[in-house]
Amino acid sequence: FVQQSRFQRGNDGEGQVVVDLLGKDTSVDVQQNGSKIIVRTIGNKIPSHLARRLNVNDFATPVSTIDSHNDGANGVITIQATGGYEYMAYQAENKLTISLKRPTEKNTLKPRSSNSYTGQKLSLDFQDIEVRRVLQLLADFTNVNMVAADSVGGSISLRLKDVPWDQALDIILKAKNLEKRRSGNVIWIAPMAELTKADEDEAKMLEQQIKLAPIQTEYIQLSYAKVEDISALITSNKAAGGGASEGKNESLLSSRGSISVDKRTNTLIVNDTDQFIQKVKKMIDLLDVAVKQVMVEARIVTADTSFSRELGIKWGLERGNPSLAQGPNGSTVWGGDFSPKFDLGVDLSDGIATAGTFNFGLLKISDYMLNLELMAMQSDGHGEVLSAPKVLTGDKQKAYILRGDQLPYQTWSADTGVTTNFVDANLKLEVTPSITPDGKVQMSLKIEKDTVGELTTAGYAIKTNELETNVLVDDGETVVLGGIFDDAKSNTYKKVPFLGDIPVVGNLFKNNVKSNLQSELLIFVTPRIVNDSVSRNH
Repeated sequence: FVQQSRFQRGNDGEGQVVVDLLGKDTSVDVQQNGSKIIVRTIGNKIPSHLARRLNVNDFATPVSTIDSHNDGANGVITIQATGGYEYMAYQAENKLTISLKRPTEKNTLKPRSSNSYTGQKLSLDFQDIEVRRVLQLLADFTNVNMVAADSVGGSISLRLKDVPWDQALDIILKAKNLEKRRSGNVIWIAPMAELTKADEDEAKMLEQQIKLAPIQTEYIQLSYAKVEDISALITSNKAAGGGASEGKNESLLSSRGSISVDKRTNTLIVNDTDQFIQKVKKMIDLLDVAVKQVMVEARIVTADTSFSRELGIKWGLERGNPSLAQGPNGSTVWGGDFSPKFDLGVDLSDGIATAGTFNFGLLKISDYMLNLELMAMQSDGHGEVLSAPKVLTGDKQKAYILRGDQLPYQTWSADTGVTTNFVDANLKLEVTPSITPDGKVQMSLKIEKDTVGELTTAGYAIKTNELETNVLVDDGETVVLGGIFDDAKSNTYKKVPFLGDIPVVGNLFKNNVKSNLQSELLIFVTPRIVNDSVSRNH
């Protein structure tokens, strides 16, 4: 009789039908018929309480239903599959397993599962064969040396069809409560308890070797990394591991090891056994590498508002719910959230930015064309390039560019009387570039723009505008920031003496000219990833 049958989902998404037979000598016939796998137990019926249909669609495997019934003196189990599938059937002792899985994807980039089997397929059908004999057959088939412990014995009934040899080995070991260890081209097989004890004995032996091994001193000079940083990594790893003698975690230094640094020569001095010194060297080989460099170029421009429209900059950004806060000396600091609506790199002639706010976007023209536009702007008198600083910094290393003045202001106290101090009025660009794996540059930008306000009794007020944002751009692409406007208003009144004072007619001899000149501050930021040879030359 069939004692029990059940369905389970494997680690790789395969559907497994497991049948517990009455004995290891039970005759079983497995046939594939289209989308069905039909299992017949010859001369053995299925108990009435197991004769039913199971719907297993919810398990997301190739198996949809399992039907169990009796056909005369034989039991029949019909496994219905959906879609393409591969199957294999194997029996170890009295346990029969039918496994269905989707065809293997031929994608070399997809990581393999830790339980995937890649060995050459084979078929075996044995009744009461010695385990050592089966292991010898597998060794001959695979040309792999298998060493079985003296305690490995007994016999096994085995029926395998088109099963990878490494999976066949695992099936045999699991059925007989055995375990394996592999070293190169040799597989050692023994009972699980015996292997566990061997592992413990080996660990104790290694610990004893560490205690008895001579201490060596190694001087390792670093090329790129800071010796203090590497030393901190090594010592923190030792603290987390508790030392090799305690065996809690893998440590870079043994319990007898120590480390010191020489900042002047950037040299690491390691005192430990040779085994642990090699670990430290391996870590240094991975970490002591040159960091990629990024050249950040900024162009700070003051221009007529008409120039930004001619250049094709439409600030497709709106500011929502701005809030005002009072800064030092009565200055105004803008706050609030931006709601970006990008519409850049097209005809942007109708864009109007809100005075007092920063706006930003990507400029879709080449660096060469941008330089020509800026040169033409200066030649035509529409603006001026205030500065064009460049800074070379490492990947994920902060750099900043500062341009500004210090303005005096006076304070008075009873002890010191009138004291003159200075306050900064700066234009500051702070950037932290980060190179992404696909060659783009993620920039953390912070802009501070201070302007001189009204003159007070204590000195000039400072108007402050700030922007802090992150932007992802291609290598060599330009981010442009703007939206800070300065208004220069004038009212010129002229008249002809005596004639201009005549009522009504005197208006013909008067001239009242009102002008309002508005200029905008534009900041262009262009990051470029610098190759190693250029970085070394700099």
